[in-house]
Amino acid sequence: MLTDGLTAMDRVQISGWMVAETRDTPYDGSATTANPLQERTRIRVYLLTGDIRLANRMGLQITVALPDVTRSAVVSTPATVFQFSETFRGLGDTSVIAWRRMMWGRWNAAINAGVSLPTGEAEMPRFQGTDDDSGSLVPASRLQRGTGTFDPIVGVSANRLVNRFFNQGFRAFVTGAARLPVAENEFGLRTGASWETSAGVSREVKWDQLVVIGRLSWLHREQDVFHGTPVLVGGGNWLAFAPSVSYTMDKLTLQTEFRLPLYRSLDNRQLDSSWTFQLGASWKLF
Repeated sequence: MLTDGLTAMDRVQISGWMVAETRDTPYDGSATTANPLQERTRIRVYLLTGDIRLANRMGLQITVALPDVTRSAVVSTPATVFQFSETFRGLGDTSVIAWRRMMWGRWNAAINAGVSLPTGEAEMPRFQGTDDDSGSLVPASRLQRGTGTFDPIVGVSANRLVNRFFNQGFRAFVTGAARLPVAENEFGLRTGASWETSAGVSREVKWDQLVVIGRLSWLHREQDVFHGTPVLVGGGNWLAFAPSVSYTMDKLTLQTEFRLPLYRSLDNRQLDSSWTFQLGASWKLF
């Protein structure tokens, strides 16, 4: 979401996000390695969210994902060298999340829980040794449009105003979220669980409409499991700093964010990106 939540006067809000990154650097644990196949995974995910307040402090959020992922490489054979490329594009999974807001001392708190629905298409995953570019670091299990499973999602967040250090103070916040797949899909693949926690501050700058935000986050992601055997790539730990800016004009809010990894420790050798960019907008309907 673009904001911390709907106010008492907002009943319906729609949001759109574009998340972009390019994974083109192989890492072995925390160290960079060579990329002889010039592998590159271009990721664009478009998110459309509707947030509806059902009661004073309760509501429902529905998010539809539209992934657009292209992986490419330079493939050498005894006879020739050619450019390999394939694209995964279309409807992804849909999340349905119920939220509840409350006061906890001086903190504004929120809890949410829901499920990711398998609306995106899943296919039989392919791994190293089954593609033309058999040395690929990118198994297709990570590039599919959907998981093929119903995955529980839970989260919690809290924020409070701190009237120190600056005129008008600043707002401190903490968040935590998890996606916890518990079953295999029809092809025997179970997507790895993920947990993310973050903490940061936000402050209005010069005008009430302009807000600068700084966030430090830690993400842990487990490896996918195929018929009980962990897939060799996909898991790891990431520590990142994410500066962002939002600007509000009446009922419209625009926000942009860069996510910059400070440290990573990846499971086995895999591709990763040097940054992630997000751009979004939200509109309060009524």
